[in-house]
Amino acid sequence: MDTYKREKEIYRYIILVPHRDIMKAFGEFRERLFAEGFTGAHSFPSAAPLAEVSRPFSPEELKELAGNIRMQSKENDGKIRSNGTGMVRCPGKLSFFGSLLDLPVKESLFPQSARDKVLNALAPLVLCASLVHSDANPVEKDSIREKAPGFSFRAASVANLSIRPLEAGAPGYSFEWRIGQPVWLPKSREEVFTIP
Repeated sequence: MDTYKREKEIYRYIILVPHRDIMKAFGEFRERLFAEGFTGAHSFPSAAPLAEVSRPFSPEELKELAGNIRMQSKENDGKIRSNGTGMVRCPGKLSFFGSLLDLPVKESLFPQSARDKVLNALAPLVLCASLVHSDANPVEKDSIREKAPGFSFRAASVANLSIRPLEAGAPGYSFEWRIGQPVWLPKSREEVFTIP
């Protein structure tokens, strides 16, 4: 790939970032994936991409999105739960594999003022443990599915993410990223996390 073009290539996402209290178990899952040959296990932050976007959301749009997610999670007592593993493909770009989350991602989740920025709403919602090639299907592997941690959380934030391929390193797996200022979901009844 042309170096200049690669330097200019930036992918933008809106991400959901669970509170760090669940990240120990999730980090161990990521390490197991890397040990099993998942080259992209450290190529993306520990976050769930909600949408690929053309431009970052404003602080007000992130705040409204956070409120919409909280309202939707109230059906589950404010909790967002993991449910095995899943994979989501972003057409022509990155594919994300990790812990499947039970929060539906629909157009109505995004603020009206920001919907023209949304290129692809990414469903199902996956807390990314590894980037994978789009033709791979790790979800079918029982050994991987069984190692996914079970967890739930109420505390989380949303943020803008920009990710750019690095000139050096493995194409498709070597990136640098920048996460914008996080906006926390409004508090629910209580903010706790659980790992069975």
